[in-house]
This record gives sequence, C-alpha cells and structure tokens, in this order.
Amino acid sequence: MEKQRRVTLTDIARACGVSRATVSLVLRRSPLVHAETRRRVEAEMRRQSYVYNRAAANLRQRVSTTVALVINDLSNPFFAEFAAGVDEALGAKGYVTLLGSSNESPERQRQVLASMMEHHPAGIILSPAENSDVADVELAIGRHAPLLVFNRELTGPPVPGFEYDFLGLDNRAGARAATTRLLELGHRRIAFYGGHADSSSCRERRLGYQDALSGAGIAVDQRLMIETAPTLLEANAHADALFAMDPAPTAAVCYNDAVALGLMLGLTRLGRRPGVDFAVTGFDNIPEAAVGMPPLTTLDADPRARGRQVAELILQRAAAPSMPRRSVIVPVLLTERDSTPHA
Repeated sequence: MEKQRRVTLTDIARACGVSRATVSLVLRRSPLVHAETRRRVEAEMRRQSYVYNRAAANLRQRVSTTVALVINDLSNPFFAEFAAGVDEALGAKGYVTLLGSSNESPERQRQVLASMMEHHPAGIILSPAENSDVADVELAIGRHAPLLVFNRELTGPPVPGFEYDFLGLDNRAGARAATTRLLELGHRRIAFYGGHADSSSCRERRLGYQDALSGAGIAVDQRLMIETAPTLLEANAHADALFAMDPAPTAAVCYNDAVALGLMLGLTRLGRRPGVDFAVTGFDNIPEAAVGMPPLTTLDADPRARGRQVAELILQRAAAPSMPRRSVIVPVLLTERDSTPHA
C-alpha cells in the first residue's frame, strides 16, 4: 500500500486561499489573523486531519516548548503528586511535559534520557535512580542541556564542565524531628524502617535518626535500622523483622509514607495496633497519609509544590544557561496525627 502523505501547511493554505504564513499565524494563535480567516483555517485543518509537527518547528525556530521529566518510581504516590505539580507549572507557561520513568534502573535511565534528548527539550528534570553516576548522565544528555536533579544526589566524581542545579529536601533535619518527637512521647526502642542505605536520601534520613538518639544519650542499635525497598508492599512483607529481636521496638521512623503505610498494614497483620501500641512516622505527606488507618504522622514535603518549584527553576536555567549552579534544600514540617501514641 502506498504510504499516506503527511498534510502540510501548504496544503491547508492552498485549500483556504491564504498564504502559508497566515496558516502559521493561526497555529501560533496570533491576534493578527481575522476571526473569520482563523475559523476557516481551523476548520480545514480538522477536515484534512492536520497534525502540527512541533519537533520540526522547534528545530526551525531553535527553541523548544517541551521539558523532560524523568522519575525513578512512578508507582510512588509522592512522585505522582510531584509530576502533577511539574506539569501544572509548565503548562501555565505554555510548555509540554515529556514524562519518562527509570524504575530505579540506571541502565533504563540512560535509555530514557537519550530518547528524551531526541526531542530537544528546553530542560531536563531528573529524579535519579539509585546509584546514578554523574558521568552516565552527562554521557546521555551532553554538557549543554539545562538539567535539574531532584531529591537524590548523583554519585561518582564530578565531571569537569558538567553543571546542573539541585533541589532536595532537608532529609536529616526531618528525620531528626520525627525521632525527637517519638523520644518526647517516651519511646526508647525506636527503629528506622525502610529504604536502601546506599541511597543519598535514605542515608541522610538515617543520620537524622541517629542524631536524635545520640542527643538523648541512646546508643544506636544497628539491628534497628532495617532495609526494605521503599514501597508499601515490601514494607508490609518485612514487618516481622521488627519483632525478631528482644526487646522489640515500640516505634519506627519510616523512610517515606509508602513504607509507613505498608508497615501499618504489616503490624495489623501481625496482631499489633498501629497508633495504639506501636508508633509510626512517615516522610512526604502524600494525600493518602491523612486518611490512613490511623492517620499518619509525617514530615510534610508538599510534593505538588516541589513539582511547581523545580519547573520554575528549570525554566529559569533554560532562560539563563550561564548563571551559577544552584543547590536548594527545602525544609520539611512535622505534621502530627494519630499514628504516634505515647509509649
């Protein structure tokens, strides 16, 4: 079968009896086009099923109206909220979000980034997969694409000439505040539950947990720092590890809200009552935290606002590529609910 030819601006212009430039002005929503002419051109576009080739237009104009967003775990509700915030802010400025996921795989991340670069995005927002090497990212996107890294630091030695902005959460202070509150409630056997220790965000949160214990004169028991994948299902599956030691903990500072909600399900499965005889804190304040059983005490990172914030930062970087590198750390606020009873 003969391949169907793509409808062009020239085809639309010829059918309407106007110039190609007029059709182009209609596409750009220019006020210079008379309303009746706009109506005729738009009707002809629909009739011929014209599809605007944005990538080709970007190349001609040497500009782009797309921003690439690559997330490490789209199944995490935190990143769903974060991505929604990114898209809201970009859409308000006339940009389109190209969304990809690495699923915590640096190899997949390289493939996704390389594919995104084929669309010549105005900038890239990257929430890196665990153990993402800075040299790998530089190889995938080059040295000139505006880049903002969110939440986790890239690993490996710096690459000369490769600069990027960073926005992160105050992980250490947040976990310290959660642990301190549990200590104030009388808990002394407190676990740090979930996450992978070699992730920078988990490492920082563990340090905050240890800071609070040390400040209270309590020795850190390495057995109470339990690793799981940072997901609800994995946290649920490994809840019994908390009670394999004697004495067992009475509280847990969880790596994130998904882990905390999974742990509470696991506690219930084991005959424990979260919010009654076991205290649980989370980190992120995803919407589900407020409606947990019981509602979850957590650190409020406002993920949707963080999405809007990184969108603003990447557009600023795209507009001024030579500005100095920026590193922004956002404070988090302890939000206390029913999951943290007194000891």
